[in-house]
Amino acid sequence: MSQRVVIGVSDTTFSATCGACGTAFAGRLDDDLDSGIFLCREGHTITIVRADDPAAPAASEVSAA
Repeated sequence: MSQRVVIGVSDTTFSATCGACGTAFAGRLDDDLDSGIFLCREGHTITIVRADDPAAPAASEVSAA
């Protein structure tokens, strides 16, 4: 399972729920980074990316690979 969470272009903090285990987690993506890889408490990998379009609202998605 590939997980991806999209955050707003100016957001630096986020919270999400792991699609694999349901664990809630939060993190920080420094404003000079476009993406990052984080782990939930159970060790599942979640990729955090910034929205491409500054006018677009942030949206989360989890997709199976």
